[in-house]
Amino acid sequence: MHESGSASVVGELYDLPLKILRDHLVPAEPPELEIGVIELEDGSAALATVLRDAVLDSPLLQSGDIRDISYLGDWREFLHREG
Repeated sequence: MHESGSASVVGELYDLPLKILRDHLVPAEPPELEIGVIELEDGSAALATVLRDAVLDSPLLQSGDIRDISYLGDWREFLHREG
């Protein structure tokens, strides 16, 4: 599982070919993100986009350029609150 810790958040699970992941999704992600393994509610594992561990101590997180919204547990809740 990802080394930086854990938070329970709502997510979306997709089944897609690894070729699409490799050729389209990974190259489009910002450099602060990477593919990692997460644990799902049922105990199984899945690939997910996660924040790189190195970013946790970087000026980006400390400056507010990247915000930790895991306390909300849901990306859509964040969008709703930010309006």
